[in-house]
Amino acid sequence: AWLGDRMGQVPVLLVPCLRLSGGGELAAGNQAGLWGSLLPAVWSYMLAARARGLGTAWTTLHLVYEAEVAELLGLPEEVRQAALVPTAWYTGEGFRPAARQSLDEVLHVDRW
Repeated sequence: AWLGDRMGQVPVLLVPCLRLSGGGELAAGNQAGLWGSLLPAVWSYMLAARARGLGTAWTTLHLVYEAEVAELLGLPEEVRQAALVPTAWYTGEGFRPAARQSLDEVLHVDRW
């Protein structure tokens, strides 16, 4: 909510997108492969930004208004938005690791 309230103050808003064949419909089946082709590029962008003292966040806040954003940006109908990555100079004390669950809570081997 905090980020959403301040999104208009962010100097760079990256909207990574995919261009879909077949009239812009998301095909049934390999959704992970489709979206997975985009994730490494966005992750590399986020790492490069951090190395330069910029903060980023992977969000999907705007997707509630995906059609309106597409119209605002002039996106063709066959283009789908994956995320919204606000990018700005980091103003905190320093980067630190995020709180994480223990590995035993999230890693399952051979069965759940």
